[in-house]
Amino acid sequence: MPSPQNLLPWLLGGAVGIGGILQGLHWRSTASGGEVEFIENQLRMVTEENEILQRENDSLRSLVQGGGEFPVPQELIDRAEKEFGLTFVSSPVIHRIDSDGLRSRISAAYESRFGPGGMDYRQQAYAVIGWIGAQDRLLGQLTAVRSVGARSWFDEGAGEGWVTDRFTVEEIPDQAALVRLLARILLHQHFPPPGVYPGDDPARAREALHQGAAAGSEARYYAANARSIGFIPMRENNEAEQLLENLPPFIQGLTTFPVIEGKGLADTLHVQGTEELLAALRDPPATTREIFLPGEPVPASGEMDMPETPGEPFLSESAGQLGLRLWLEPLGDVGAALEIASDWKNDRYLLFPEGEASSGLVWDIELQDSAAVDRLESISLDLIAAMSGRESPANPDELLATPDGRHFRISRISPTRLRFLNLADPATSRLFDHPP
Repeated sequence: MPSPQNLLPWLLGGAVGIGGILQGLHWRSTASGGEVEFIENQLRMVTEENEILQRENDSLRSLVQGGGEFPVPQELIDRAEKEFGLTFVSSPVIHRIDSDGLRSRISAAYESRFGPGGMDYRQQAYAVIGWIGAQDRLLGQLTAVRSVGARSWFDEGAGEGWVTDRFTVEEIPDQAALVRLLARILLHQHFPPPGVYPGDDPARAREALHQGAAAGSEARYYAANARSIGFIPMRENNEAEQLLENLPPFIQGLTTFPVIEGKGLADTLHVQGTEELLAALRDPPATTREIFLPGEPVPASGEMDMPETPGEPFLSESAGQLGLRLWLEPLGDVGAALEIASDWKNDRYLLFPEGEASSGLVWDIELQDSAAVDRLESISLDLIAAMSGRESPANPDELLATPDGRHFRISRISPTRLRFLNLADPATSRLFDHPP
């Protein structure tokens, strides 16, 4: 029989779910035709919230059944505090959980982070932009790349660490992973994320700095032990490496960005002195450009003005320099992708409803130099021509249809601004016409 602490959440969750269904049926039976669509949207959001809560409850139940808190050696706590010149605000909490429970926990954390529908809308947007394929499943792939073969994980939402039942604190590689977790917890306590989600690009930039600083702490722990007792091989996660190689380049880029560019910046700041690193953590980078090009002027000037869409957008986000670079790199010329993306100034994309069962997307990209936009325009026109099955390049403002019924257009909005459209209905393109 379930314990009382488990039984109450189950009963409450069941009551909320059943109550929502009954209320929805009552609404549907009494609503007029014009209200049905609104009610169905509300019911869908309630259902998604209930599913997220169910997954979180499953993770917590797995935790209760499997292990509880993990005892952290005091010497590692002291090391983390000394290295960053900070003191834990409260005792660091690290849980032990089985691998299946960790996977559920990671998946629930993603959905909770983006809110009801947030992951599904990103799935749609990333597919129509071209970052992932129609067959890819964003939530499953992001969860897998962090859970397959993993022995530890940091929960950004709760500010707590997790280790699996494979974790052995007597081994140096696992001690180093514990050092990394403690660094994340310590930095999270002193420099927590904003109360309101700031958007994908700022969140990626902040996380890259935090994860990079923690990865640097882990590497220094390895180095210290190597000096004292000789060579220590890093523990490799071959399962995760093989998985990553088979994922879309966009997912690969998101995964490696913190551990390459983020760690590179954090290591540079650490060498300059602890205060330099702490100053960056107090005022974290607001764009991924600031991770790629630290110290250079920040060109972005707030959220871009965007055209009206047929309905309220499902999603409004910035791809940032990272997103633009990952969009261009698979097209063939990595050097050109790097150069063009380095000229990023601002961008914004909107995923919006087109009719009852389809979505459209408009993505405006602003670069600092018109010559860079010339190159971006040329590459983009080649891209939409290839997607439509045409051998000759597309022309600016030309609407091209793909075999699966989508419609693409590239427009030059200004000398430094380019617009990418991916639509289900060709008539929608008229809403995005611009003055010559």
